[in-house]
Amino acid sequence: MAAYSGHPSANKVFEPLEIPELLRGWLLHLHKGRDRHDLAARRYDRIKTWMGALATGFSAIVGTTVFATLDKGIESPPFGIKVAVALVSILAAILTGVNSFLNLSERTEKHRAAGVQYKALIWEVELIRAQPLAGLAGADSPLVRISKQLQELEQSAPVVPERIYDRVEHNWKEKGVEFVPHAGDLTV
Repeated sequence: MAAYSGHPSANKVFEPLEIPELLRGWLLHLHKGRDRHDLAARRYDRIKTWMGALATGFSAIVGTTVFATLDKGIESPPFGIKVAVALVSILAAILTGVNSFLNLSERTEKHRAAGVQYKALIWEVELIRAQPLAGLAGADSPLVRISKQLQELEQSAPVVPERIYDRVEHNWKEKGVEFVPHAGDLTV
């Protein structure tokens, strides 16, 4: 079975000949999709947290410096302190503005939601694989429903940064894929 890779430079195409192969291909695709969106959500959340913490810290430094200057009754602080306070204040404003511009909170949530949807589809495909193949054909079959859900998810999910996409592909290629028949076989 050739592995499917959604990466534009891939030269392999998954061509299932039977329903079990199709479901295995879908499971692989779904697991990779979940991994990509989970990593993207964690990355954006980490960046948001760091930027917010730095902006808050810089703002606290500026506020503390201004109040300390006022408390000591210094009418005109030294020029170096004025410049330092101005630079730290500008840096805090830039970090806050970049955080808002990049909309990291929304990006985090969209990737997290996509990861959850991928996980739900994984469970559905696993459930189907545990059932007899009879009844999987037809216009109202679970396969048609899952196919539609997968198409909708792919259309609505946010774009994963290329570095994360490549990292997941590399991890899956390096570790290999082994389908195991029992959940207990998943532990190392």
